Amino acid sequence: MRRNPAADTAEVTARTMPPTETAATEPHPAPGGAVLWPLYVGAFLATYMFSVSNIAIPAVKTALGAGDSASALVVGLFSAAFASGLILCGRIGDRFGRRRLFTLGTAALVVVSVAVGLAPGPAELLIARTVQGFAAAVMMPQILASIQHALTGAERLKAISLFGAFSGVGTVGGQVIGGGLISAFGDEWGWRAAFLSCGVVALAAFLGSLRLTESRTPDPAPLDLIGAALLGIGMVGLVIGLALGPVTGWVPLPAGLLVLSALALGAFAVWQSVAEARGRDPLIPPQVVRAPAAWVGMIMSFVFFGGFGTFLFNFALTSQTGHSDPAYVSGLTLGLFAASFLIVSLLVPRVVRRLSGPGTMLLGTGMQTLGLLGVAWVADAAGRDFNLWIQLPGFVLGAGQALQFGPLVGTVVSAVPDRVAGLSGGLIATMQQAGIAVGVALLGALFHVFTARFGYDDAFALASLTQIALSLIFGAGALVLLRVHRAGAA
Repeated sequence: MRRNPAADTAEVTARTMPPTETAATEPHPAPGGAVLWPLYVGAFLATYMFSVSNIAIPAVKTALGAGDSASALVVGLFSAAFASGLILCGRIGDRFGRRRLFTLGTAALVVVSVAVGLAPGPAELLIARTVQGFAAAVMMPQILASIQHALTGAERLKAISLFGAFSGVGTVGGQVIGGGLISAFGDEWGWRAAFLSCGVVALAAFLGSLRLTESRTPDPAPLDLIGAALLGIGMVGLVIGLALGPVTGWVPLPAGLLVLSALALGAFAVWQSVAEARGRDPLIPPQVVRAPAAWVGMIMSFVFFGGFGTFLFNFALTSQTGHSDPAYVSGLTLGLFAASFLIVSLLVPRVVRRLSGPGTMLLGTGMQTLGLLGVAWVADAAGRDFNLWIQLPGFVLGAGQALQFGPLVGTVVSAVPDRVAGLSGGLIATMQQAGIAVGVALLGALFHVFTARFGYDDAFALASLTQIALSLIFGAGALVLLRVHRAGAA
């Protein structure tokens, strides 16, 4: 069915206004007593699975005799499968029901997490991790789409803040809980227990999903399978190429995959414009992503997750390799960071009401920069007391990132019309996976160069200072959005 671009543009314009100004114009009333907690469990699970795999890699290598390439693929294949299906699964949820897709995704994650935890060898583990990534792609985009459908105004902002809180805590929780299980059960069974714990969380989300309210788009757009295929090929090539590059010297396979990714993503962009010009329904409608809240928000998501993922990656190496900390100690060291992220995420709606979303993100950028400066100083000067002294700057860093992430998610959600609500979670999670892959590959490689020359502590300090550049890019995006916000308010 042909769409009216002018109508889409008007809808995007209306939805990119601040939440406090759009509550009266939103198309869906906020139902009292809506069941949302299973969605938050799903948000926790999505980042928890990724974080668990990072901390379990050394134990997997020891127990299964996996080489460097296979170990990189334990993370890379999951991320590639996850990233390749996110937006398509979001659009399928719009058509066939978001609760239905969420339930299917969490049910599959229960089964496949058991398969991952009981995998007898590297090949079986890689297959199971790939399927786990696809199952996560079925589940993840339904979360924000369901929130967007069910809530408006301040209630939506509160729910998005909780989404951000659970996503952030899932990342750190994977290191804390996964590290504790690995330490408790040893190298042979610890990594298996860590992956099996993903199934336990998935089971809770699945059982809760039975209480969710179904939602779907009344007049769904046809699925753009050509666009989905091109985007999927591009994301698979990007993520796997970047995962294998550091452990294979970048040639020949990683370089070939990155070239394939560039070609596929370029073809995808062209196809989306062609499809729109022909009156078709592209996978990612250009009318949507042309809105500043969408394209600027996507760039900000990319740099945010690039820095966030790289920080955790570098920290784990510094703690466990540089300081010889057990996995559980490495995780617990980030406990105050996680607590700060959670607490401040719950306060984000109040801050947004005072400062606006872009203003809150600017405040978060300042706090993140201060936190990174403090982390760099501690890494350079604290020595054996590193785990103690990193708590204060870690607290500031966690608070700053919460002030960035919550309003950022709200910005992207506000730019997506309800009829393609599945794009909300798909765009953010795709940028998350791409940002982490690029950040860990490039900034992680820089960290290894610093490590070889200066040692782990100084390398972590230099990497933290380098990350400030990403924070400044994020802040520049927030300034653009602040200008758009003020123009709209005028």
